[in-house]
Order: sequence, then structure tokens, then C-alpha cells
Amino acid sequence: MNTPLPVRPTWLQAISRKLRRFPAKMGYLLVGKGSRWLYRRLGVQFLDKPQTAALLAPNERSTYPANRFSLSQVADLANPSKIYFKPTQDESEPVSVWVVGNADGAFWQLPYGSVRDSRHVLCTDINTDDFYRNVLHRTSRKQRNTKTLLAPWSHYLDGVVWGGYFDFVLLVLGKLCRMKEVLSAAEFNDALVAYPLFDTPYEREFLWLLGISVDRVVDSRKTHVQFEQCVLANTGHWFYPNKADIDALRRQILPKLPAPVGKRNRVYISRSGRRRIINESALIELLRSHDIEIIEDKPRTVAEQIAIYQNAEFIIGPHGASFVNILWCQPGTHLFELFAPTYYPDFYRNMAEQLGLQYSAYFHGPAGTGDWAKGLEDDIYVSVDELEQCLRKVFVNTLPLEN
Repeated sequence: MNTPLPVRPTWLQAISRKLRRFPAKMGYLLVGKGSRWLYRRLGVQFLDKPQTAALLAPNERSTYPANRFSLSQVADLANPSKIYFKPTQDESEPVSVWVVGNADGAFWQLPYGSVRDSRHVLCTDINTDDFYRNVLHRTSRKQRNTKTLLAPWSHYLDGVVWGGYFDFVLLVLGKLCRMKEVLSAAEFNDALVAYPLFDTPYEREFLWLLGISVDRVVDSRKTHVQFEQCVLANTGHWFYPNKADIDALRRQILPKLPAPVGKRNRVYISRSGRRRIINESALIELLRSHDIEIIEDKPRTVAEQIAIYQNAEFIIGPHGASFVNILWCQPGTHLFELFAPTYYPDFYRNMAEQLGLQYSAYFHGPAGTGDWAKGLEDDIYVSVDELEQCLRKVFVNTLPLEN
């Protein structure tokens, strides 16, 4: 009988993985730095977001200014001396839509979704770093022709930094909604959409709800699109969307789905991946005593997800991408986020304010002082006794809301 090999300690596995990846990382680093030097020597300018906006200004179809608003202090509901978020004055970034004519093929789209001309690489999203990964792109691309190209996204998807539900809804779909509202119906309905596709069911369903059929969507990594004009739109702040995009998403998506009716629910949104609740069984017992429905973490259609949030009066759960769906909530809905003390970002607090929602937060123990990036995947412990006191504050003298 074969004796099973001993399991190596976790730290040895981590070192082994890093060593295996080291040559590839070094290769990307050398190619990236070398190509930066070479392209700049050839006179190519890698624009940042303000420089891109300045270059495209003559082609501006619409611009939405930054939104300024005040965020109230968020304290523990049962222990007001414990402050989660201090009062702040917040501001989004301005966002625009540009329509660029392409006489004599002056512009072309790169595999990672960005557009450039002979002298400039544009930055309509966070940065132009993926241009240098593009240098290693050797896949032959088939060609398609169109009068109008919509180019809403310019980053490769790695499943770590880019590629999740949050990124698609706010950074891709939000821009497509913004584009749709400033283009004529003929321009939008005839346009081809090209970017590095997420290849997910929610992507296809959202595009269908927006009126973009499958045959009008291509992956820029695999298809080179020749166009007469290109429609571009910029990402504002990565985590704090401009109100124009929030409103456009609601205007374009919600009318395509049934309106909520009847009694509104209290729901708990569970997570089975990172940032899950360690003692979830005890938490669920508490939540059920307050008539809170448990929503399991399992695949759902976009329509099903939107219905859960539209029909809710109170939503509680660990911080995660699912809370992007507060976009679809009715005004006055209460969002209660559960955090680990090492990672408690405030961007859903910001969205809740812009949407007219109530907002609360909780984590057990004192706030962490380390790097939030290190706490990104930390699981969450909830003190049932502490949360019970918070929920009593929420639900005291309240009745279920009717539509």
C-alpha cells in the first residue's frame, strides 16, 4: 500500500508558488519597463485621465459635473461612542461621453479595450498599465466593420483587481447607460460594443436588458473592429460613482422588470466565499427571531437579484459585491453592513446616501490599524449579543413597510 505524502506547511506552499511565478513576473516587468521606454522614445504619449479629457474635449457630447454631498457620522447603534465613520464632505468625479470621428483610420482599438491614435494612448478608466501587457498579446484578431463603436472598458480581467460584479455594473454597464442616454436611438441601436468581455451570465443579461443583443457584442481581445466613429466614456472614481451613472442605471434597467408589490421584506445576504461570517449559524438564529429572511449565496439571474433588493425594507449582511444591488432599492431602505475590523470601506455608505437609503455598520472589537489590503479577505466574527442590541434599536416601534 502506498504511503500518502505528507502535507507541506502552508508557508512552504506559499514560497513554492511565488518561486514558480517569479520568472513570469520578471518577464512581464522587463517587457513592461522596456516597452514604456521604447514607445516614449518613439513619441507616444501615455495620457492620464485629465489629459485624455482635455484631448477629447472638442468631441464632447455630454459632461456631468462632480456631485458634492455631506455624509453623516455612522456610530454603533447600541454603543454610540464607537464610531465607524466620521462625518465627511464627499465628492464624486465629473464624467463625460465623447464621440470621436475616425477619418482615414486615425484611431484604432487595442485588445485590452483602449483606443489610441498615432501619438496618444488614451486613459478613460483607471490607468494605462494594461497597454504594456498588450505588447505580449500575440493572438490573431478577426476583423469586423461598423459605423459606430462603443468602447466602454479598457482593462484586462484578472479576477483579482478587475473582473467582478461590482466592476461590471458600475464601471461598464453604468457607462453604457450613460452613452445610451446621450446618443440618438439610431446611433445606439446600430452600434457594435467591444471590450474584454467578462463572459458571465449577468453580463449577458444586463446587456440584453439594455437592448444590446449578443450579435452586437464582441471581445476586443479576439476581434479588431474598424469604425467610422467611436463613442468613449470615462470612469469617475473607482468606488464613488457619479450620480449621473446611478440615475442612468435605474432609468435604463428598472423599467424592464416587474415593479415590486405588496409587503416588503427584511433580508440577510449570506456570503460563502471570502469575508464570510464565521459563526453564521448563531447569527442566523438571531436574525430569524427578527423575521429576517435568509438569502443563500447561490447563482441567481439578474432579475432575481434585483427583485430581492427592490422588495426589501431592511438588508443586512457582510460587505461584498452583492451590495451593488442597492442600486435597485426603494428610497428609505435600510442597509446594515457587517465588517471585519481590518477592512471596512465606506463606498456603499456613499451610494446609500446618493440613493436616499438609511445606513448602519458593525464590526466586533476595536478597529484594526493595519493595511486594509491585508484585511480584504478576512472572515468576520459577529457578537450575537452586540448585534441583538443593534437590531432592537433598528426595529423598535417599526412596522413593515408597504409599497
